[in-house]
Amino acid sequence: MLFVLRKAVSYVIDYVLVMTFVGIFTFCAEIFYLDPKTASQGVLMLISALIMLLYFTTYVPTKTNGQTFGQKLMRLRVVNKSGESRNFFQSFIRECVVKISAAPIFLIFTVCYFGLYAIAHRSWDVELPLDFILKTTVVDLKN
Repeated sequence: MLFVLRKAVSYVIDYVLVMTFVGIFTFCAEIFYLDPKTASQGVLMLISALIMLLYFTTYVPTKTNGQTFGQKLMRLRVVNKSGESRNFFQSFIRECVVKISAAPIFLIFTVCYFGLYAIAHRSWDVELPLDFILKTTVVDLKN
């Protein structure tokens, strides 16, 4: 169960970190859009928000052997089923599309899935369907 909590905490850390940076750029964009003369700077701020989103959710996990900042703090790593580091596509789908863009749906689905799995199998050792589809797994580096 501790492993499940560490995965959840790493997700929260990553979500807060990404949303903080994206939120700052989005807020600045809205300020620039108030004046028509500075609307072009608002567009630049939105592009910067997109770049930050892709940096934290795709580039960092791909270049740091499958670890986001939250996973690094919690000593977790996402790898392919073969044990290799995940590729760019796996990082993009897992971290950006599912965990950030579809966060409310992802959280509700994950909690329900974990709960039903724990009741049916009396075990917290569960692989998310997301990992099954992307052929990835979360590895505990604490041991």
